[in-house]
Amino acid sequence: KKPAHGFSDWAWQRATAITMVIYSLLLAVRFVVDAPSAGFDGWHAWFAPLSFRAITLLFLWALIYHAWLGVKEILMDYVHNIGIRAKLQSVFGLVLVGDAVWAAYILWNLS
Repeated sequence: KKPAHGFSDWAWQRATAITMVIYSLLLAVRFVVDAPSAGFDGWHAWFAPLSFRAITLLFLWALIYHAWLGVKEILMDYVHNIGIRAKLQSVFGLVLVGDAVWAAYILWNLS
């Protein structure tokens, strides 16, 4: 029987949540201090600094991992057929990996 990873998942869920809260607070402060203009150019300039893009990417990866842990727990609790659960986890995993790649592509193509 495989060992349970309950505490590890719980700790990562909390760590990703804290990461997202910190980013959200910093984003809100930055928005109040230096709100971008409404157009594409304003938002492009706002996300131009490498440090801001890197922190945003960290936030997005935390969000995606947080979502993965949540989906995995929901599927483990409510989908009892192992084959169906494995297929659903694969689908959700691929979607989330695609989201992570897409986010990195968007953030790094701002240059």
